[in-house]
Amino acid sequence: MDYRATETNGQATLFFDGELDMAVGDRVGELLQQYGGRNESVTVDFQGVSFVDSSGIGSLFFTTKELLALGKQVEIVNVREEILDILSVLGFTEALGISVAKAVETGFDAKPTDCI
Repeated sequence: MDYRATETNGQATLFFDGELDMAVGDRVGELLQQYGGRNESVTVDFQGVSFVDSSGIGSLFFTTKELLALGKQVEIVNVREEILDILSVLGFTEALGISVAKAVETGFDAKPTDCI
């Protein structure tokens, strides 16, 4: 999985591209912890994420939970419908109480212009 990050005025945005699975779950958690640790809020952009598995979601879940316990704000945006369905079935958003936004229909497969 590739990623790109921006940081401005206490707000980090992480753009992920690829598959969030067992092979990269720990790395995604580390990146979220790193950027979340030094910013007040973190937005995770899933527009380029094409697949997730339970171990990848688990890493994202536990890292997000740790950041929320520290008073950080976490938001996940541009989530594909099939991934949003998985997160819903697993109770991800309900358990954490965070915002998860579906990808817009018109730009569903588009990547941010500055994303790797």
